[in-house]
Amino acid sequence: MIIFGLRASNIGSLRVDNAKCEYCENEGTQNITEFGRYFHIFWIPIFPLGRKTFGECCHCKRTIKKKEFNSELKRLYVENKSTIRRPIWHWLGTILIGLFIVLIFILAKTN
Repeated sequence: MIIFGLRASNIGSLRVDNAKCEYCENEGTQNITEFGRYFHIFWIPIFPLGRKTFGECCHCKRTIKKKEFNSELKRLYVENKSTIRRPIWHWLGTILIGLFIVLIFILAKTN
């Protein structure tokens, strides 16, 4: 029995001080959070599959998807998205498989 599937984890958040919430009209309460999706086997991440980005107001708790961002929020996200990086452990399974293949080739060459 192989247990596999898709999971997501929080890979970073940005505090956006200059943006105004369109719902409650408060300024400086927006956070942008990015989740990284990955494929796993036995809960070991094999490779990443994509990202999901959401904006949330800390005051009214309204959550919006990236495609619903207003122009100001989009601009602030594009300016700061380079600070959010995918963690190396999302590639853990691929790295382990690669190391195993290299080990097999090294052992084959020595024999």
